[in-house]
Amino acid sequence: MNTLAKRVHNITPKPVRLTLDDGSTVDLRMRSAEFFQEAFQAEGVDDDDVTYRLVTDGEDDPLVAGRERESGGWESVGEVVDVTHAEE
Repeated sequence: MNTLAKRVHNITPKPVRLTLDDGSTVDLRMRSAEFFQEAFQAEGVDDDDVTYRLVTDGEDDPLVAGRERESGGWESVGEVVDVTHAEE
């Protein structure tokens, strides 16, 4: 099981703060967080109600984040390198 995905799962439904590989952070109010054996999928929204998705295929794969575009579709925002509780 991916350690960072497990941390997201354990913190949910409380807000989580993600630190991405470029050093930026985003706070999300989580809507869902589910494991499917080793794979993980989660969805949350930021303060601007932009939807983010988090996915990983297992322990050795990175936890990656994507953001929904206003024009539709998704864009990658990077690899998650840390997960903590966000301020409520």
